[in-house]
Amino acid sequence: MPALENIRHERFCLLVAKGKHAADAYAQAGFKASNPDLTSRSASKLLKRDDVTLRLRELQAKEAKRLNVNVDLLVFKLEEMFKLSKRTKQPAAGVGAVMGMAKLLGLVVDKAEVEGTLRRPMREPSDVKQMSLDEWQRRFAPASSKMLDPKPNDGSQALAKARASLGGGK
Repeated sequence: MPALENIRHERFCLLVAKGKHAADAYAQAGFKASNPDLTSRSASKLLKRDDVTLRLRELQAKEAKRLNVNVDLLVFKLEEMFKLSKRTKQPAAGVGAVMGMAKLLGLVVDKAEVEGTLRRPMREPSDVKQMSLDEWQRRFAPASSKMLDPKPNDGSQALAKARASLGGGK
C-alpha cells in the first residue's frame, strides 16, 4: 500500500507505528481539537478508519521485519521474564509476563468502553432528577419544533401546554 494521500493521516500512522500514543500522534500530525478530551476521541476515530488501519498494519509489519521480531521471539522473552520473576519471588512481574503472552497470542483483548450521557438543560427549576427524552420533549420542546418531536403532530398540543404553563388562556 502506498503512502496515504492525506499527509496528516500518513504522519499520524508513521508516529503511531514508531510507538507514539495515538492522542500525541494526532496532535503532532497537525490535527487540532478544541479540548484534550476530544483529542483522544478523535485519534481513536482516526485509528478505526480502514485506510489508516491498513497503512498502520503495513508500517508495523515492516518495522517488525526490520527488527527481526515475531510472536515466537516475544513469547520466548516473556517466558524468560516469567521464570526470572519466579526466581526473584516477584509475582506481579510474573503476572505481567503471562498477561503479555496472552495478549500477544490473542487470548486477551484490551477493550475500552466509552459511555455517553445525554443531558438536556431544564428551562425551569424542577424536582425531577431524571426523565426520558420523550418526556423532556413533551415538557420543554418549543411548540414550533417538529424536529425534536419524534411523533408528528400539528404542534397545537404543545402550544396549548405552553400557554397553560404560562397562565395564558387560548
